[in-house]
Amino acid sequence: MAKKIYLSPSSQTENPYAYGGTNEAAQCMKIAHACEAALNRCGFEAVVGGGTMYTRVPESNKWGADLHVAIHTNAANGRTTGTRCYAWKTGGDGFRAAQAIYTVLAPITPGTSEGVYEQQTWYEIKNTKAPCAYIECEFHDVAEAAKWIIEHTTEIGEAIAQGICNFYGVTFTPKVVAPDPAEPAVLYRVQCGAFAEKKNAEALVAKLKAAGFDAIIK
Repeated sequence: MAKKIYLSPSSQTENPYAYGGTNEAAQCMKIAHACEAALNRCGFEAVVGGGTMYTRVPESNKWGADLHVAIHTNAANGRTTGTRCYAWKTGGDGFRAAQAIYTVLAPITPGTSEGVYEQQTWYEIKNTKAPCAYIECEFHDVAEAAKWIIEHTTEIGEAIAQGICNFYGVTFTPKVVAPDPAEPAVLYRVQCGAFAEKKNAEALVAKLKAAGFDAIIK
């Protein structure tokens, strides 16, 4: 049976980004939907919760989630950057899931103040029946980091999904990017000659091979 992953993106519209005129809730919802698509593609049953954490926790519990993943972006002093992940207790399933996500996500984010930490006071970590991995995907109060988040929501969601796959020992299936229909297919053709009679083509092949080239007739 497919593992059930409940994704809980921040609903904090009051947290503005230092770049782009957007906010934490808007960008985290984009990340969550990218993650949802990737997880479903990899064989999980994933959903994105609506409302706030106070409606999502009981929804996650009622649904019987195997893993609850809170998706946020961070803020501090306008200078700190990096990815930080949290869970209830070192060594627990939530912590191991957070570590697996961190291992994939942290290397692609631009910041350096990073790590995986215990956290036993936050509402979602305390009250979900499923193990909770709480992900802070970079700091949005730094303009450069906020710009990076906005421009990489799909990549962040994919990285979180890949970390979840690694936690469960599931092969991650990368997203297939369709070719741009505006760009014509590239064809490479090399031809030495075209003949109405096969004997003339055979004569040229013999000449090319004698000169050290490989040649075929089509």
